[in-house]
Amino acid sequence: MTKTEFKDGLRTALTGELPDAEIENNIRFYDDYIRTKSVGNNEEDIVGQLGEPRLIAKTIIDTYQITNGPIYNGSKHEGAYQDAHTTDGNAYEDDRSNYDNKSKDYERGFKVQIHSSLTWYQKLLIVIIAIILISLFLIIGRVLFQLFFRIGIPLIVVYLGYRLITDNLKR
Repeated sequence: MTKTEFKDGLRTALTGELPDAEIENNIRFYDDYIRTKSVGNNEEDIVGQLGEPRLIAKTIIDTYQITNGPIYNGSKHEGAYQDAHTTDGNAYEDDRSNYDNKSKDYERGFKVQIHSSLTWYQKLLIVIIAIILISLFLIIGRVLFQLFFRIGIPLIVVYLGYRLITDNLKR
């Protein structure tokens, strides 16, 4: 694969997934990288070492979405995820059109889409807070349980004894 084919494949996979300025920054980065590494080496070998442009595009898109939040601009979203065995993506489009045709009956249902853009430390913080809240709940429940048996039961026994004595005196 030549440098031009690599850049065209990368641009195609990124188009519609990232802002144009971000696409151009990535294309420039790989263009500079290939140019500097190919001094004294074969350009096609350097491009071959980089790998498939669509897989690099998937990594770029995922990284962009982690740092800037997800952006989905329609049907182009699948471009970076085409089947590795297809070169033009037609098999994917055929499968998608078959799925779309079969799923038209189900479009009346309730749809929920959740896109989590939380980082790992935010997720860790949520887990830690949940553990603290559960521990606090268990500690408070234990204290209330102990209070009930230390104070509540004797008070109930005294009250029932009082009621028993007063009911017997009325007779």
